[in-house]
Amino acid sequence: MTVGAQAQPGQDAQWVSGGAGSASIDAWLLAVLEDEELRQQVRQLKKVELATVWQLTRSFLLLRHSRVSAPPDPLDVHRRLIAGLAGESLLVSSSMFLDTLSEAEDFFDLSFKTIKSRLGRALDTAASERALRGARATLTAAEVFGDFEAARTYMHTPNYALGGHTPSELIKTSEGERIVLNELQTQAEGGPL
Repeated sequence: MTVGAQAQPGQDAQWVSGGAGSASIDAWLLAVLEDEELRQQVRQLKKVELATVWQLTRSFLLLRHSRVSAPPDPLDVHRRLIAGLAGESLLVSSSMFLDTLSEAEDFFDLSFKTIKSRLGRALDTAASERALRGARATLTAAEVFGDFEAARTYMHTPNYALGGHTPSELIKTSEGERIVLNELQTQAEGGPL
């Protein structure tokens, strides 16, 4: 899988913190998903392609990783999801683990026309939750594997521990995300792959 700049194995290790935990990952993600400069750059794209969005997102992930403050209160995350993440979050999250806009349409159960209409506006709660789940699972996988491309591969590889499903299939629901994150925790602790 290729997105944006070609990452070499281990190249992303500089931003993978190795066990920061979900609260720290949420702080990092929310800092990126709510970054006005990134949102503006996504809105200004002449042609929306996930590879291009990924190039922008990766830069902001690297920039924001060193500036993450204290982990957000879980109720604060809840309030942000209820209020709705920015529409651009849908594309930013998708670019982290999906290759095409068609895959994003399937993941979010939205047409491209609807996705595009949400840019510059708040997402509904369900779309906000899916965007956060997709990004959270992908960054957690990147921490476990030490590499973003390895995480992307993991997200699309059928996994025996997940009942033969791919993580990207399961993270459509909160229960599926819990299963994926538990499986990643098992791998981080040296469990079977």
